[in-house]
Amino acid sequence: MKRYSQSVAALGALALVLAACSGTDTDTAGGGDITVTTSIYPLQYVVEHVGGDYVSVTSLTPAGSDDHSLELSPRQVTQLESVDLVLYASRYQAAMDDAVDATAPARVIDAMGYVDVIENIDHSDHDHGDGADSADGHEHGAAENTDSHDHDNDDASDTADEHSDDQASEETTDEHSHDGHDHSGPDPHFWLDPTQTALLAEPVAEQLAEIDPENAAEYRQNAEQLVADLTKLDGDFHAGLSQCETRTFVVSHEAFGYLANAYDLEQEGIAGLEIDTEPSPRRVAEVTDLISDSGVSLIFATSDAEYSITSVLAEEAGVDVDILDAGATQRDPDVDYEEIMRTNLSKLQGALGCS
Repeated sequence: MKRYSQSVAALGALALVLAACSGTDTDTAGGGDITVTTSIYPLQYVVEHVGGDYVSVTSLTPAGSDDHSLELSPRQVTQLESVDLVLYASRYQAAMDDAVDATAPARVIDAMGYVDVIENIDHSDHDHGDGADSADGHEHGAAENTDSHDHDNDDASDTADEHSDDQASEETTDEHSHDGHDHSGPDPHFWLDPTQTALLAEPVAEQLAEIDPENAAEYRQNAEQLVADLTKLDGDFHAGLSQCETRTFVVSHEAFGYLANAYDLEQEGIAGLEIDTEPSPRRVAEVTDLISDSGVSLIFATSDAEYSITSVLAEEAGVDVDILDAGATQRDPDVDYEEIMRTNLSKLQGALGCS
C-alpha cells in the first residue's frame, strides 16, 4: 500500500513537471528572404521542406520545452505582424491563439483547418474495463477547411473560429484559454499520423507561391515530394505494425490518438490527454491492472521530462520504460521529423512484438 501511495504521488508530480511553463527562446532554421513563424516543430518541418532555401523558419516552441504550456514574450507576439506567414494549430497552445487574436499577421494558416481532426476522448478518469474507449473508437470529424486570409480588415480571432466544428463550443475555447490545454474538442496531435502532416504541404506551397510567384513551381514541386515521402513513411508504418502480438501500448499521456487510429492500435494513457491533470488513484490502479492483465512489458514516456517519474510506475509494475517521442519539439536538432517517426515505429514494433 505504501508503494502504491508513492506511485500515485509521483504520478501527480508528473503533472506538475509537465505543466511548467516553457521559455521564450525560439528555434530558427534556414536563411531565406521569406520569413515564416510556426508554433511547433512539425509545422516548421513542413515549411522547411516546401520552402527550401527561400524561407527562414522560426518555431516559437523551443526544443525540449513543454509545448502545451507555451508562453510568449511581448516581443514575440508583436513580431507576428512583421513575418510573411504564420503557421499554427489553433486550440492547442493558448498563448499562440491569443497572440494571433491580438495581432494582424499578413498571412495565417491554421493547420487544424486542413487536417482530419479526431475528437479528444479523455481516458484519464474513466473506466477502461471493457475497452470501449480505445483509440479505434475515436470518431473522425473532418474539420472544415479554411483558407488562409488577410487580417488587415478582419479580426484575427476569425482564424481560430473558422476551424471550429460541432466537436467544440465557444465555451470550450474560453476554458482552454484559462488552463492551457483544451478539455474537450479536437485532439491537436495530428502530426503523429504522417498522412495528416502531408495535408499541410499544399496549403503551405500555395501561400508561399502567392508571396513569391517567381518560385511558385518549385514550392509546388517540393510539396509533391514531401507528400510522397510522408506517404512512404505511412506505408512503412502500416507494414511494420500489421503483424503484432498485442495492439495495446501504454503512454504517460495520450498524445498518440492519431497514430493509434491510423494503424489499428490502442493507446492507454496514465494521465490522459490533458497532461496538466493529475491522474486519479483509480486511473493509476486501472493502468497497473492493464499492465498485469495484458502482458505489456514496457511503458512509454512521451518526453524526457516525463521519463523519471513514469519510471516509478514501471518499476512497481515490473516493466521497462522508454520514450515514445510526441515530436512537438526536437529533442535533438540533428534528428528530424521523419527520423523521430521511424524511431517511434521501431520502438512500437519491439513493444508490441511485431514481426
